Amino acid sequence: MTQLRERSHVVLWLLLFFFILSMAVGGLVGGANIMDLVFGGKNVRLNAGKINGKNITHSRYLQQRENQLNRMRRQGQAIDNRAYQNAGDFAWNAIIERELKDEKIKQLGLEVSLDEIYDFLLITPPPAFQTDLTNAGFFLNEDGKFDSDSYEQAVENGNIPVELNPLLVNWENYLRTWLADRKLQTIYNNLGSVNDEDVKRDFIKKNVNCTLDYLYLTLSGIPDSLIEVSDDQISEKYNTDKEDSYTVKERKTLEYIVFQIPKPVTSDDSLMVSAVEDSVMQLVLDFSADAEDYSFAEAVSKHEVSSVDTIDVHETFEANSGIPFQMGVLRPAVRFAFDNSMGSLSDPITTNNGIAVFHLIGEKNSGFKPMADVKESIRRSLLRDNKKEYAANKLNAISGTDNWEALASSDSLLQFSSGESSTLGGSFTGIGKSNQLTGTLLAMNAGETSGVIETFNAVLLLKMSSRDEFNDSLYQDNFTSIRDQLLNTERTRGFTSWLTDAKKMIDQEDYRSEVY
Repeated sequence: MTQLRERSHVVLWLLLFFFILSMAVGGLVGGANIMDLVFGGKNVRLNAGKINGKNITHSRYLQQRENQLNRMRRQGQAIDNRAYQNAGDFAWNAIIERELKDEKIKQLGLEVSLDEIYDFLLITPPPAFQTDLTNAGFFLNEDGKFDSDSYEQAVENGNIPVELNPLLVNWENYLRTWLADRKLQTIYNNLGSVNDEDVKRDFIKKNVNCTLDYLYLTLSGIPDSLIEVSDDQISEKYNTDKEDSYTVKERKTLEYIVFQIPKPVTSDDSLMVSAVEDSVMQLVLDFSADAEDYSFAEAVSKHEVSSVDTIDVHETFEANSGIPFQMGVLRPAVRFAFDNSMGSLSDPITTNNGIAVFHLIGEKNSGFKPMADVKESIRRSLLRDNKKEYAANKLNAISGTDNWEALASSDSLLQFSSGESSTLGGSFTGIGKSNQLTGTLLAMNAGETSGVIETFNAVLLLKMSSRDEFNDSLYQDNFTSIRDQLLNTERTRGFTSWLTDAKKMIDQEDYRSEVY
């Protein structure tokens, strides 16, 4: 204690230092928490999120979102609340992809030099670049079109007009990214390869026919009454999956009313839309005024509102944030709920089905959905799993029996098909197809019997009664076309596959739902 008292002035000076620094930095960056900045925490006022530890500012996010909204406008789309949310999701994904590509471009040394940019503009000037030049009044031929010869001479002789410098800078900035992206995409797409076994397997799946007999049970044909799903199974499944499937965020409870706007029926009604909307809005404003002066409940009674509904909303974008889908995307209502104190009344908010007023009446902590609320969905999932197990056990018990037709005749659950033909990779009547079925058929020879296998809708045993011989002559004739087709497929998805996998591994923190 003595040592603590002796050093207390040091502690106080340190606290004062951090307090002053916090105030100073707060003034500079819009109220940032100094401890967040020091220890790498989130700063929602400045940033929309983090990607691989890098802050993504609101300005960058909003600019990207506006770019997407402009694309929507050019396509004639209505810019409503849903459009804003869709554009925001697109923008966030675009920023993630940009970060991943920039990191990989730097890692592989694919940055674009100024010489590369100008060589590209000289040898293959893009049509849009040509249009920009001609619109600026340069390099026009007698027909008013782009004159490539005069353009090339001007570039080679260094006689590009100075008036074009701003245009060239814009194209330089654009091409620096575009050309680097093209390099990266070309590298990943060219990594795609196909070996002879891939070609042969594809040929066999599509060109070798087989004939099957199979004994099977369809999942829909097994009565639910035969399958037991115990409470212990449900409880175990709930506890196993609840972290991933049954978490609930902090929620705010709102009561609300919606003043309906009558839809026009006749042409005369269409002419009166604005007047009708204004009259409904006046009703909403009158209601809001009474709710502010007295209470929400008294305003409901005074205005004889017939329906008051209650919802729990959360900040995240999933499931429309808890707002009924018929009302549309209402992020203003979400922000009202989380940015205001208990008992607050919202301004009128336009919805898809009218004009709403919300009243904040409660809050619920984050946690998990009660098992009672999800018990039935868990039971249905386990019921399907248990039906598969039941069918597999039943077939395994009779797998040594040869007379499948007699078994099916004596058991209403069993079905038997004989002489069904298709390619090895094809679909079969009653059982469909699956990767497991195709893989089994590829490995079988005529006269062999499989173990128990599954398709999407059935569990079965099968016998291969015949299988075509491999036609080497036909294979050789088709080898090149099959290889080229497979290789083209591999090379068109190499870059996309890399990007998809990279996005799964990225470390991202998305703060957007706490702001927008």
